[in-house]
Amino acid sequence: MNSKSAKPETCQVAIFNEPNQTLEIRHEAIPVITNDELLVRVNACTICGSDLHTITGKRKEDTPTILGHEIIGDVEAIGSTPRFDLKGTQIKKGDRLTWSICISCGHCDRCEESIPQKCGELKKIGHEQFEPVSGFLGGFAEYVLLPKTTAVYKIESDLEDEVLCPANCATATVVAACRQLRAITEKKVLIIGAGMLGLTATAYLKTHGATCVTVVEPDNKRREQAFEFGADEITADIQSLSGKFDAVLDFSGSSAAIEAAVQLLDIHGTFVLVGTVAPSPAISLDPEFLVRNLIQLVGVHNYRPDDLGAAMSFLEETASQFPFRELVEKSFKLVDINEAIDFALREKPIRVMVRP
Repeated sequence: MNSKSAKPETCQVAIFNEPNQTLEIRHEAIPVITNDELLVRVNACTICGSDLHTITGKRKEDTPTILGHEIIGDVEAIGSTPRFDLKGTQIKKGDRLTWSICISCGHCDRCEESIPQKCGELKKIGHEQFEPVSGFLGGFAEYVLLPKTTAVYKIESDLEDEVLCPANCATATVVAACRQLRAITEKKVLIIGAGMLGLTATAYLKTHGATCVTVVEPDNKRREQAFEFGADEITADIQSLSGKFDAVLDFSGSSAAIEAAVQLLDIHGTFVLVGTVAPSPAISLDPEFLVRNLIQLVGVHNYRPDDLGAAMSFLEETASQFPFRELVEKSFKLVDINEAIDFALREKPIRVMVRP
């Protein structure tokens, strides 16, 4: 069924049913909001690496589900309860929004301990089982239904969707990772992996005063892109590096690279692990080295709502300095999402965009 034959009260969705199968394009009734919800019409959604991992069976999700979480949309309807964004601005119909992937309750012990991304009642955009009434939580659809505790951000700038879609995933996660560093200004930082996260982190660190950012990336094209995002040094092989770094950020999830990079940390250095989000080989660490050199090891998974606000500010202030727009290599209509997925898996671009 195509969009012209769909009834006005229905909308198009792409349903993920099982790994290594095409997504099912079908029409569902447009959800009716409650007093506390927001109904958002999707403008664009980029395909994240985690979406591809789910589609290919590398990570498990409850099915059926609507995948996609890097979303920009316009407010279609608001419940009777007023809604405000992270800046305290009241949300109105027609406002252009992004929002946190993690939907937290706000009152459990984890939320009160400032780790709402690990809320005991957590829901995640693009990761929940689909239900026709309340399950519109993924971006591979025409609409998203946002619960009352969703942290939203009203977009005031005219930056393109291609720049802003990854903000609530890659950019916010980079902000959360960099927040773990003891300092950035005048520091030497090593980044492992030049995908969306690594390139964004390179730009973020340089604009926040890092003296030298070195990037490790085996892919030649991505090494070239790292220079465009401010890298001072690049290499294909971590074993070729010498000297010491004040911080290391891993976005690759490579156990071998992580193990090698630990030894490159200077005294009082910080190692931030971000990329290991699937089972991987164990690594060997020398505890005496960690103790005597005052090394800090930190794991980062997801982010806090304030990280999203900082991510949006970063993009709004620096988008003209770096080619974020060019990281979205191709755009597809929602009805052609399976072609988009095939392209992403085959060509391995940084990002592919899907538009309803």
